[in-house]
Amino acid sequence: MKKTIQLLLCVLGAGVAPAVNAQTTDTLTLSQAIHMAVTTSPTMQAAAAAVDASRAHLKEIDSYIYPQLNADANYTRIDPVITIDFPINGHTESFSTMPNDNYNGNLNVQQLITAFGREGANERVAESGIKSAEDNLQLYQSAVAYQTVQAYYALLSTEEGLRVEESQLKVLRDNLKIAKERLQQGTVTALDTLNISVRISTIESQISDLNSTRIKQEAGLRRVIGYPAGQRITVKRPVQGVTLPEQEDTLESLAELHRSEIQVAKDAENTARLQVDAARLTNNPTLSANVTGGVKDGYLPDLTQPKLNWAGTVAFHWPLFDGGRVSSQVDQAEANYRAAQARTQDAIRGVRSDIEQALADVQANRSRLELTTTQIEQAQQAYDVALVRYRNGAATNLDVLTAQQQVEQANLQRAQLMYSYELSQYNLNKAVGTTIW
Repeated sequence: MKKTIQLLLCVLGAGVAPAVNAQTTDTLTLSQAIHMAVTTSPTMQAAAAAVDASRAHLKEIDSYIYPQLNADANYTRIDPVITIDFPINGHTESFSTMPNDNYNGNLNVQQLITAFGREGANERVAESGIKSAEDNLQLYQSAVAYQTVQAYYALLSTEEGLRVEESQLKVLRDNLKIAKERLQQGTVTALDTLNISVRISTIESQISDLNSTRIKQEAGLRRVIGYPAGQRITVKRPVQGVTLPEQEDTLESLAELHRSEIQVAKDAENTARLQVDAARLTNNPTLSANVTGGVKDGYLPDLTQPKLNWAGTVAFHWPLFDGGRVSSQVDQAEANYRAAQARTQDAIRGVRSDIEQALADVQANRSRLELTTTQIEQAQQAYDVALVRYRNGAATNLDVLTAQQQVEQANLQRAQLMYSYELSQYNLNKAVGTTIW
């Protein structure tokens, strides 16, 4: 019987983070754990800050097309100053060529009229940088979300293993009780009870190891979702969802649209291409206007009288020779573009490989999971028969322990395969870039 299990968070619904209380044990759904991890992760905060920085950089680029206003003021004391003597009406008059105290205050307005396309090229590079930062944020969100899935399922699998071991421990203790009763009746030897006691000790040791593993896994999950140290967490198996198609070409098409690694690589390729265009425009002419106005002294005939003044300039600047600097910048940008194209192709190949491996795991785990149903039924039947025969004196205690161990191993294997299958479905979703947060 086929059992298809697919766990997609978008089907589960949006989870709401539970209140943190260090004195209680919280039961977290997988959707809640992912929501908490994505919203509290320092990595997410850093990635969001990178997006803000990219947007601020675009504003910086845009600022160059607006007028730039500056204010300047200065005072200069000159002593001595050049004086010229002139005879006037029989006496000599001295005239200064400049005042001793020089005051100057002005406002300067500069406006870039055009850089013949260079400013637009730089703006497109900055806009591409914003897209890269946003897709990087998506990439980090995906990584944190699926890291949470791994931690959640590791804890879930360990708890299921504990349940299986504790169930088998109860069975062994029941068997030990029966063996002690038969020992009192003289129908078995003390070796029977000793064998069961050894088996009980082994199971108890395994339970202790699993409890230790659970504590470590719980600590790892707390770190991912931002829980305080010591806060107890219990997990529960998520509800079933919808399966992805298992045709590789369909999955590859989905990955081309949604896989963050591919989007980030394409962003980098686009940015590199725009940087080539920007580099080619570096030596384009610029046309700008400048107006300066203010108050200063030093004007004839009264050198100490401050006067309003202004000056206007239109400047055209065209670099004619730079020693090959811009040509080298273009060559460098083109090489970076080719490298970005190669990285995009490598990302696509990596995604295809991820899909192939994830799909193989899904199919293999499904087949193995289906086989365990029959194995458990057969092991349980063998155990029931061995137990009845043991009670009737037709089988040894070793027969019962062997059959019971096979039941335990079959149940443990099923638990492991069940979660391995569900996790492989998540890995397939990760391979195609499914959003689960």
